[in-house]
Amino acid sequence: MKGGENQLLNLIDQRVALGISGLKGVYWANVISTSPLTVQPRSLTEDGKKQTAVRNVKQLDFSKFIVGGKARPLEVDDEVLVLVITDGTPNFKKGKDYHADPYRANSIDSSIVVGVIK
Repeated sequence: MKGGENQLLNLIDQRVALGISGLKGVYWANVISTSPLTVQPRSLTEDGKKQTAVRNVKQLDFSKFIVGGKARPLEVDDEVLVLVITDGTPNFKKGKDYHADPYRANSIDSSIVVGVIK
């Protein structure tokens, strides 16, 4: 066995980076079951297949932000929570699966306002 630098730490770093790179932050999905709440991501994998469904998803309660059955319109100077869709969305069409643009991942052009911050 030839002596040399221990490559174990480099291998561990590489495996951690690989695992993290596959994590999703925010993504388009459809509800496919309500008990337990399960969603199906709309973005297809690189080989055109559906991604694994996500089970036991939590749900926000927007009842505190709705007045008289209607959402309050946004106003100038409102502080809002904005999410950026992880998968590039230039190919997204409502109600359709789509191929994510790998060069537009986490693009600010894929932003959506979720709500107003108190």
